Amino acid sequence: MIKTVFKITAIAGLLSLSSLASAEWTVGGGYINLSDDDGIDLSLGALYASAGYEYSSGQMTFMPELRLGVGVSDDTVQGFNLEIDTFFAASIRGQYNVTDSFGVFLQPSYARLETTASAGGQSFTDDNWEFGFGGGAAFKLSESASLEAAYESFDGSDVLSVAARFKF
Repeated sequence: MIKTVFKITAIAGLLSLSSLASAEWTVGGGYINLSDDDGIDLSLGALYASAGYEYSSGQMTFMPELRLGVGVSDDTVQGFNLEIDTFFAASIRGQYNVTDSFGVFLQPSYARLETTASAGGQSFTDDNWEFGFGGGAAFKLSESASLEAAYESFDGSDVLSVAARFKF
């Protein structure tokens, strides 16, 4: 029931944004580091590509975004090799532009992480869907390019990311 209410609210919010002053497609890419200290010290990395549609209204921008990534660094914990296979996230970002070149944002996300654990010739793959929440900062380099740093939390796992974004 909660998921249905969230979906309806998100769709209604997106439809109401269509009247905002300007909107632009964005694409980007970045690196995420996922860490978890829940009894074990775990650190995994992934590269991702993103696409979104940014709506601007004064100092505020809103952007629904999709991110898709693959693992690039793994970790060994208690004799098991752990790695990210794929990463997918859908987010809705709200950003306040403090100046013309700097903004801060908050973004709830719904993400899927597929991981594989292997040891001794055996492997096990698992995937999890989780709601998460985070925020970050965007540094505008030009009218069409920016750099971003963000922190998100998904069920106790910390996700740090750095990315580049391009508008067209």
